[in-house]
Amino acid sequence: MTIKDATKTDLVKIAACHASAFPDSVTSLLGIPFIAKMLEWYLSGPNKFLYWIEENNMCIGYCGGYVRTQDDEYGSATGMSQFGLKEAIRAVLRKPWLIMHPEIRGRYKFILNNLKRKFFRKKNKKHVIKPQPHIIAVKTAGLVVIGVSKNKMKQGIGSLLQVEFEKRARALGAEQMQLSVKKTNEAAIASYTRNGWKVEAELGSSYLMKKQL
Repeated sequence: MTIKDATKTDLVKIAACHASAFPDSVTSLLGIPFIAKMLEWYLSGPNKFLYWIEENNMCIGYCGGYVRTQDDEYGSATGMSQFGLKEAIRAVLRKPWLIMHPEIRGRYKFILNNLKRKFFRKKNKKHVIKPQPHIIAVKTAGLVVIGVSKNKMKQGIGSLLQVEFEKRARALGAEQMQLSVKKTNEAAIASYTRNGWKVEAELGSSYLMKKQL
């Protein structure tokens, strides 16, 4: 196994791993081209990173994150959505029933706002980042995406990815790390807890977890 920095040519392999890890998610249902384009956001700046574990020329695990700076026009959710929006539209045109998927139905407002940003925002108009109450002034590395191929789960790959994430967060000068995980994802919560993360707050249906560096 080898941990590798992601390049644009690796994104399809990483997207396939995501689809294996989360086969029922709406991102997987939207297809590999959409996932790959969305993940391209992590290659768009020096404060972002995406890495993966290669075995037999396949991706068996991946992780991506970033340290928020004033140069970031958007946060991770909006940034990835902007990168993958056109591919998402193509996917929905091919599979129109996905518009009624629960994950999409619950994010209609978010999707509408992203469409406005993509197609109707005036050129050269800088988006104003709204402060988020759960983010404090401490330099923070956000773990945004992580996944392990279905046939490699429960083999320590997730912990290996987390250790690597911490190394990269420290290299970028982060003082703490944070992530959001669904309350129902007991396996992920257990893995994060074993690796030193602690629940800090509840964000709707998710927990905010942090680890000090």
